[in-house]
Amino acid sequence: MSKKAYTEQEREQVGRDLLSVGLEMLSQRGLKNTRLQDILQAVGISKPFFYGNYYTSLAELVIHIIDYEMALLLQTAKDNAARQDISLEEKINRFIQTAVHSRQHHFFVMTQEEELWVHKHLNPEDFDIYQQGQVQFYEQLLSLWHIPEEKCTPKELGNLLLTVVLIYNSAARSLPFFFPEELERTAQAQAAALSRYLSSLV
Repeated sequence: MSKKAYTEQEREQVGRDLLSVGLEMLSQRGLKNTRLQDILQAVGISKPFFYGNYYTSLAELVIHIIDYEMALLLQTAKDNAARQDISLEEKINRFIQTAVHSRQHHFFVMTQEEELWVHKHLNPEDFDIYQQGQVQFYEQLLSLWHIPEEKCTPKELGNLLLTVVLIYNSAARSLPFFFPEELERTAQAQAAALSRYLSSLV
């Protein structure tokens, strides 16, 4: 149960906890097996307190968790970009591998089904804001990798990366004509080809 009164600092900490706890649960369970009540119980607040102070729905919380996650992913990309001992192609490949094997790295990448669910439960304004954040994220990746936007736009980069990640994460459940036993080899081949292509644009 929520406490009756929170200081401003405590409210801010609860907000951070909602994002970090929510990310951990989503990364390990997926959206289908994560209830809002599970997150709130782990954080230690009630639904009325959540709705009155933070978000209007689980879908809204999910996109804020993804915003939080993008900052963590960007830091991972920055750490790789700062390395002098590996090529740009390898830096990009490592980032793609992190996204593809998101669960192992405690990140949450939505499947095709999860994307549809979140989109259905968001109002258009929130979705537009979310998309703008995605574009900014891909702009930052292009900048880190020194890829000119006239050679690859942020939206194109997003589509290229999501194609690899979505197929790997969604095929076994919602793309029945794929061969699930070959998804790992498929993802490795796609990641290698995409890394080679992107690094050639510099």
